[in-house]
Amino acid sequence: MSPQFNFVLKKLVLVDSAGFCYSEIELDKHTILLGEGNVGKSSLLNCIRLFLLPEVNFNKAKDKFNFKSSNGYQYDKNESFGHYFPSKYSHLIIEVEKVIAGKRYTHCQILNRGKNLSFERIFTTLPYAEIQHLFWQVEDDDEHHIGSRVDKLSTQEIFAQIKAKDKHCLAVKEPQKLKDLMYARDILSEVAMRYSLFPLNDASEENVESLRALILMLFDMETSNEGVAKAVANIIESEKKETTDALNFDIHSFMSAHDLLKQEEQKLTDIDNKTAEFTQLTHHFSQYSQLSEIESQFVDFYLYLNSEIKVTNANVSASATKIKDFQIELKPIAEEIKLLGQNLFTANRNSEQAKKNIAQAQKDIDTAEMELSLYGEMSAQEVLEVLDEEFTTTQDKVKALQDENARLGRIQSLQQRIAEYQAKQRVIETEMANSQFAIDKQLSHETLALLHSVNPKLVMANPGRSLTQQEWDSLEHFKNLFVDQGYLYNFWGQEFSKSTSRTVRNLALELDDIKSEISADTAEKNGLEQQDTENPLITAKKLEALNKELKEIARVKGLINELANNRSGLNIYKKQLTESQAELAEHTPRLDTLKAKQSELAELIEAEQQSKQSLAAEQSRLLELQSKSDGTKQAYAKIQRQLERQDTFNHQPSLTAEHLSSLQRALQQVEGLRANIIESLRDFARAGFIEADTELFNSSPLPSVIHQSYLNLKQIYDELDGQRLLLKTKTKSHNESVSNYVDILDKNFEHISRFEKQLNRSFEGISVNDLAEIEVSIHVDPRFSNLINEIHKSYNEFSEQALSEQFYLRLQAFSDAFFKNGERNKLVMADVIKQVSYRVKKEGHENWQTKQQSTSTTALINLKLVRILLAKLRADSCMVKLPVIMDEAANINVNQYEWLLKDIKESGFFLFTAGTHSSGAELVHMIGNHYDVDALKTAKPYSAERTRVVWDGPQAFYNQEEFDAFVGDEQIDLLAGVDEEI
Repeated sequence: MSPQFNFVLKKLVLVDSAGFCYSEIELDKHTILLGEGNVGKSSLLNCIRLFLLPEVNFNKAKDKFNFKSSNGYQYDKNESFGHYFPSKYSHLIIEVEKVIAGKRYTHCQILNRGKNLSFERIFTTLPYAEIQHLFWQVEDDDEHHIGSRVDKLSTQEIFAQIKAKDKHCLAVKEPQKLKDLMYARDILSEVAMRYSLFPLNDASEENVESLRALILMLFDMETSNEGVAKAVANIIESEKKETTDALNFDIHSFMSAHDLLKQEEQKLTDIDNKTAEFTQLTHHFSQYSQLSEIESQFVDFYLYLNSEIKVTNANVSASATKIKDFQIELKPIAEEIKLLGQNLFTANRNSEQAKKNIAQAQKDIDTAEMELSLYGEMSAQEVLEVLDEEFTTTQDKVKALQDENARLGRIQSLQQRIAEYQAKQRVIETEMANSQFAIDKQLSHETLALLHSVNPKLVMANPGRSLTQQEWDSLEHFKNLFVDQGYLYNFWGQEFSKSTSRTVRNLALELDDIKSEISADTAEKNGLEQQDTENPLITAKKLEALNKELKEIARVKGLINELANNRSGLNIYKKQLTESQAELAEHTPRLDTLKAKQSELAELIEAEQQSKQSLAAEQSRLLELQSKSDGTKQAYAKIQRQLERQDTFNHQPSLTAEHLSSLQRALQQVEGLRANIIESLRDFARAGFIEADTELFNSSPLPSVIHQSYLNLKQIYDELDGQRLLLKTKTKSHNESVSNYVDILDKNFEHISRFEKQLNRSFEGISVNDLAEIEVSIHVDPRFSNLINEIHKSYNEFSEQALSEQFYLRLQAFSDAFFKNGERNKLVMADVIKQVSYRVKKEGHENWQTKQQSTSTTALINLKLVRILLAKLRADSCMVKLPVIMDEAANINVNQYEWLLKDIKESGFFLFTAGTHSSGAELVHMIGNHYDVDALKTAKPYSAERTRVVWDGPQAFYNQEEFDAFVGDEQIDLLAGVDEEI
């Protein structure tokens, strides 16, 4: 009868994980992953186990997942976590399909990165096709259809979008919740089975561990014998019908019980041997109880002393507060005095500096104005231009005296200037002779105003005759082209200013100036021409005079250039002086007032400090008494307890050192007896007779602790006889418990034998390759068998005496050999079952063989065993189709794949393997479906180091569905009657 409930792992998706940017692999068919070495094929194969086990982190990853490299290296927790969850974008998804009572269901399990090596899960009932766009997209411009990352991918966004479409979506972090979801078996409840992927008949811890061992076998069909043995042991443990059958034999606990009985017997002997000491202690305790009032007197002294100290402390504190208040009041005054002093100092300094600046600026201004006055009504700018010309001329004179070429150039320049001046002289003389014909005497005022506004030199023209009527009319017509607007002229939209004054020439003065220039230039020219015959000393004096002249010109220019700045600076300096003097007038009275207040507060502080010193002296005397009293108080526990109960004094004793000494001497008289009692009790506690309060070992135990310790000790001696009778009963009971252990061990041996027979019945009729029969042998550790024999021959369950030391020595020797390094004490089924082996009988042979079979044969036998064991774990009527992982396809001869693939599929599994591109086409064809895992890379990955992409379905030599239709009965009928002979 075929199962009504089928569970199939349909699809595996990795996002930014295991070296891939995105991979999408179908799991429900035989598949081989092809790629170069070290590209992540094994990682794709192995990550499936993360979905099948209820784990939430990578702690103890070697035990949980057993991730290994091809050479057998086991990856640790950090390596495993970093490989599968290297970034915040890393997600792993598996799609599961269930058929329950003919109805098909789908769900996805999504793994995402957590903190501290953990990972979390999201469950949704949506098929992967509906959520694929959350992880991968193909953009319109992607001509190769490779795909690219989804921007801003985050687990929070994924959960929110899925939750919006699927009300059953949930996130799970707790292992127990995962077990409830993943291993649910209530097939009548759609809610319970919603996210089940392997329904266990019982989701106990043992069954989960058995499933883990079997899953790890599926991922490594060449797994070691120890892995098979562990799975068998866990299943046997989980099949126990009664908890009393459980093989949970705590040898160390058993031996500890024996040791405790021996310790109890020795303890009773020790108690009996110290009876005399207890009698002496009882006598001392009776005397100590009669001691009386000295502690109360000391308590009164101590409380009164503390009261007076509090009063004195309050007075000292009040005095200190008063001083502090004065100082607080004084502080801002001192700070303000300091600030005002700084301000006044700054104001004084600024005032003096302003006065110096004013004097210097005024001096520079007066000197500059005096120099300007020498140039008449010329403006400062005109004077500077004259000075620049003089400076340049003087420089030329200096060069002419120093350099022959410069001298010749200067002579030539002077000749040219003399000629120009003589020409100007003739022009002026002609103008003076024809002054009546000057243009300004022949034209109207309006015309002359226009010409002067256009160019002032126009009105200085002199034609030397009277203007003709035509010339006069032309100038008047020219004037009429301009519109007079008062202060402006307008010439067809263009405006310019109207001149308000007109230059008046003094031709006689101009003529005198030109004659002076001609005379000076002629003299200089003559001097330069005669320089070769001139005395060098005279030339040197000329140079000295010229250099002085240059310096003087530069000085005057500097004064005139700085005149405006000095005038502006003078106003600024005067303003600064006024501000500084105002600040001095403002702050000086305030400073005097503050200094007077400062002196007053300083006197008050000094007076209060003297009062405080007197109080502090009394405080020190009382504190010294308190220090001595504290030492006494710490030495006496009874005093401490009385102080806890009493908070006021009854008398006011004298607070002197003499009175304290008298009290201390009285207390010491009773301390000797108390010390004897405490030391006796401590001796009994050290011997283990009583469990004393740790307070008893303090320097001064409390009276209540001493009293209770004595009562506890007295009770032990009162109950001594009864304890001896109880010890005999315990010893007899312990001996009887050995029989129970032997019974448990026998039952477990029988259970192992029964389980072995069940497996062999399941293997009946199963053949693998050329093996006609297969049997399983479960091997028990021989040390376990020896343990049972030792117990059987060494115990007497009816004895009231402890078993012999020889028996316990043999038991201890077994424990030391069986439990290495003290890792644990309990004997469990996994310790007992050490090996599972196969013996086989080949077709045509009568004898059984135990030799090692080929890799493929061993893998198939293991697969048969896994199927049988999985059937024991999963719920009735359920079939779970899982992938069988073979890391290297080339490890199995290609000739064996034809029957191997068929047998795997008939067993309810799919082969999932890997190979390189050099794997033979025949092998790839036999497997049927393949992926080239290193063929594609995306230009838009989640992380630059992971760019490979695998998706859009497997490749195959033929379409399986079309091929199945082609070889159907109807197609075969078409070949009827065809002659196949050639």
